[in-house]
This record gives sequence, structure tokens and C-alpha cells, in this order.
Amino acid sequence: MTRLYALAFCLLPFLAQAQAKKPLPVDSKIEKVTVFLKGAVIERSAKPVLTAGTSTIVIGGLSPKVDKQSIQVKADQKITILSVVHQLNFLKEQEAREEITAIETQKKAIQEKMQLTITQTNVFKQEESLIIKNQQIKGEQSTLKATELKEAADFQRQRLTEIYTKLSELEREQQSYLQQSAKLDAQLNAVNDKKNKATSEVLITLQTKEAISSPLTLTYLVKEASWYPTYDIRLTDIAHPLDFNYKANISQNSGEDWKEVKLLLSTGNPSEDGTKPSLLPWYLRYSAPVPVGMILPNNGSMSNTSYGRITDETGMPIIGATVSIKGTKIATSTNKDGFYYLQNSDPNATLIVSFVGFETAEIKAGSSMTTLALSMSASRLDEVVVIGYSSSGNSDGSSYSNNYSEVKRKKTPSAVSTTLLYQPTSTVYEISQPYSVPNDGKQYTVDIDAFDIDAQYEYYAAPKIESAAFLTARIINWQELNLLPGEASLYVEGTFIGKSFLDLFNASDTLSLSLGRDKGVQVKRTLLKESSQKRFLGSNKIDSRTYEIMVRNNKNVAINIVVEDQFPISPSKEIEVDNTKATEAEKDNDTQKLTWRMTLAPKEDKKQTLSYTVKYPKEKNVRID
Repeated sequence: MTRLYALAFCLLPFLAQAQAKKPLPVDSKIEKVTVFLKGAVIERSAKPVLTAGTSTIVIGGLSPKVDKQSIQVKADQKITILSVVHQLNFLKEQEAREEITAIETQKKAIQEKMQLTITQTNVFKQEESLIIKNQQIKGEQSTLKATELKEAADFQRQRLTEIYTKLSELEREQQSYLQQSAKLDAQLNAVNDKKNKATSEVLITLQTKEAISSPLTLTYLVKEASWYPTYDIRLTDIAHPLDFNYKANISQNSGEDWKEVKLLLSTGNPSEDGTKPSLLPWYLRYSAPVPVGMILPNNGSMSNTSYGRITDETGMPIIGATVSIKGTKIATSTNKDGFYYLQNSDPNATLIVSFVGFETAEIKAGSSMTTLALSMSASRLDEVVVIGYSSSGNSDGSSYSNNYSEVKRKKTPSAVSTTLLYQPTSTVYEISQPYSVPNDGKQYTVDIDAFDIDAQYEYYAAPKIESAAFLTARIINWQELNLLPGEASLYVEGTFIGKSFLDLFNASDTLSLSLGRDKGVQVKRTLLKESSQKRFLGSNKIDSRTYEIMVRNNKNVAINIVVEDQFPISPSKEIEVDNTKATEAEKDNDTQKLTWRMTLAPKEDKKQTLSYTVKYPKEKNVRID
């Protein structure tokens, strides 16, 4: 006995050491989440109670999609971190499997009972049919006495009553089994969902010289989270600034819920390769000629780039048409010559092309030059497009100087409260209010900022295409607003007029927004018949055209308006264009586009004229209107 006591006494240190090595579960809480354009960094806090020596703690309930390379642990200086190990928690998954098995067993038992009631129902129905048929046969074969008839009727009534009562009971049982089965199916779906949301855990081995209870911080990256910006842009009237409301749409499917956490939104993307590029030797090779006016990427390569030209039905380029990749937020706009390009695009992708007043069209991206002519539409004339122009030139390439005042950024009174943090390679919006984002993959909107912007309002009209004036707003130094490309909802005078894409990749110093048509400004293009004629000269036909363009401002404030028209361009020597005249218009010699820039006082109207002569063979028809 003495030896047994001695042996037990010797084993005590080893038992204590074995007990110390057992991992100690520690509760943790998500304190802060930094959401990137793709991915999110989770920061958890815990406060373990450690004894002197080496201890291993377990922080569980983590996302199963943790990027192992991103795990970081910070602790008090008195604590030495020996190792950090990440692993999946298979125990909870096993618990879910056991619960699934139990539910499936219950469901099977109910199905068996259900089948028994169905069998009994069929038996009683067959008996019902047999009784009724037997009475009919017996009545046809012999004449029954009154006593026999009464006995037969009593038997039939009694037995059929029992059968119908039993059938009613069986029907109620079947309904009850169906309800129980439906509940089990719902429970099974919930457990399966729980099973699919398996968690992971981090084992942290720590060493301390003394017993201590100290805060500990665990951070890690999950890729199944993202955010993208959207905007609400409102205009009361052209005498007031634009009201910008900047929003973030957050979604996550990381495997853990974010409940009342401190939220930060970063414009960075940790999934992007941060390695600087290296230039390789550039060998010239033969290739297809690049269309005139086509914008090339900085390296001059069209590899993995979809490009093309968008025109109207007459072949004239459409400036600022939106070209987007279907099913994505990637989009661009056509330049002053109607050309567009989308880098790193899939040649098999579908492109959606839209512009104010034209039918939306879809084309295949392809890997070669694509030309598309949009058709006019009467039902989509209120759509809007957001495009970017440089302040050193206008959309038609002319050197029009913008005498804008500096943008005044005025914070609007609202519940939005954010802190803007500038980092070396990104911008971070720190949201002051706690937010919750469940693990369901749905979009949750968070207000980032709200402000007023003074803009230069200007009207645009192309009366040859349509007798309407479209309001545009130009914003300079928009880079100070820290905006990102994204979808914008536009409201004018309290009315929703459509959605657009804020294309900042192609914008320079000035951002231009089309805000739809304004019926307060009239534009009309009229053919002056007394100055237009058709005559023959030898083998040629000579057509002369003179048009008058009238612009009237019916508003109570002065407006600036840009009116565009054009002279025809001859495609061959057989067709000659001569005697081109346009009062007070700027002319682009390459495109023959005419531009009038006018300022109209309230209730004022102005008239401009243009004329031209076309000579062509009389046996041919040429459209010159």
C-alpha cells in the first residue's frame, strides 16, 4: 500500500502537466470588420485566464473559409505566443449528422404510418363498392320480402356508416402525418443548413511566467465578402446644387454572422497582386490596323480587350453610350468618335449597349473590331448616361474653355456619420454606428456620405435627331469626393428618371452627367423651303438645303445650351458638298459637326441657320436631309 501511495505521488506532476496541455476553450467576440471591395478582415477579442507556464487555448466559432496565411494574434508583452494552428471543427459537423439521422428516422416512421392509412382507406373503399354492388345484384335477381328488404337496408346503412366514419378518421390521420412530415422537412433543411455552415477554430499556444488574465486580439481574412458603391443623385432645379448620397452595398457568406460590429469600408482589394510589373522586350509584329479615334490601353496592346464603335442609324458616332458586360458591374463609355474598349474582358461575354433615346442592344464581346448601329426608341428617351470629359476640350474635340467656379462640397445634415481615413494605397470609411451583416449572401446598404456639390448646368440638343433639350451637369475636381465607379439613381425635381453607371475610369478633370430631357426648353429644326431647291445641271442633280434652328427658354432662369448639327460628308468624287454655311457655329473639319453655344435669358429665343448644296449624278438617289 505504501508503494501505491508513493507511485501516485510521483504521477501527480505528470497528471497536472497532462491537464495543463488540454486545450482550454475561450469565448471571443467580433469587434471590428474591415470590408474590402473583395474580402474582409475580421478582428476578434478574447480575454483568456492563463496560469504560469505553457497553455493552449481554443477560439472557436470562426468561419470555415479563413485564409490561414492571414491569421494574426496579438497579446500582452508578458505573454509569449509559441504557435498558432487553424483547423476545421468536425465535432459540430458530426453533431449535425447525428441530428439529421434522427430526423430521417422519424420521417421514415411517419411515412410507414402514412402508407398504412392509405392501405386501410383502399380496403374500406373496396368494401363500400362491394356492398353497393351486392345490393344492386340481389335486387335484380329476386324479389325481396319486406322483412328481408328492411334487414338489408339496415345492414347497408349500419355498415356504410361505419365505413364512412373510418374513412373520415383515416383522412384526418393522413393530414396529421402530412403536417408532421412537412415540419420534419423544415427541420431537416435547417439542420442541413447548419451542417453546411461548419465552423473552424484556432489553437493558440501561449507561455507566461505568471498567472495572468489579459486581452488577446485575433485577426484573419475571409474572401467570401465584398462591397460596392451606389449613388442617389438628386436635383431640385438648376438654381440649386446636386445632392449626392453615397452608399455601400455589403454582402458576405463567410460562415459567421457580424452582429453589431464596428464597420470599416476600404477601397483596397487584398486579392489583387501587389507585385510591381516588369517590362519585357517589345518586338514589333504585323497586326490589323487600329481604327482612327480608337483609344488604346497604355501599353498599346489590344490583348484580351473588346473594342468597337457605336453609331446611330445614319452612321454618326454616339458619344457617351454606355457599354457594359452583362451580369457584371464592369462598364465604359464611347469616346468622341463613338469608340469604346473594355480591357481583360472575355471574348465570349455579352455586351449591353445603351444610350438616351435609343433601343438597348446586346452584342458579343469578341476579340476583333465590332460596329453597332443603335435604333431610335420612343419609349426609352428618359434614360440617363454618365460620362466623363476633360476640361481642356469638349465632347466634339473643340477647344471650348469651361469657366467654372470651384466645386463647393457642403456636408448635408443627415444621420450619416463617417470618418475618412487615408492609407498609402486606399481610402477607408469608418462608420460610427454599429452594423449587423448576417451570413446570408444578401445585400445590406450602409450610408457612407452625403453632400451637396455645386455644378455647372448646361443643356444639350441635337434637333436633327430629336426636338428635345437634355439637361447636363458638369462637376470639376470630382476626384476630391473619393468616389468609385458604380450605379447611380437619378432624381430630378423629386421624380426618378432612371439609372446609370458612374464611369470614372474614362473621366478626366470634369465629370458630366446627363439628367434627362427638360420640356421647359424648346428646340425646333425647320426646313426653309424658299431657300431650298432642286435643279438639274447637265448629267447632275443639285439639291440645296437651308434649315433654321430655333431655341426658346421658357424657364424663369437663364440657361446655357449646346446645340449640335452637321454638314454631310461626301463618300466619293461623284458626290460634291458645297456652299456650306452656318451662322455663329464652330465646325469640326474632320467630322463636319457644327456646334452652337448659347446663353438664353428667361423667355428668350434665338435662331440659327445652316445651309449646304449637294451635287450628284441625276440617275442616282442620295438622301441629303
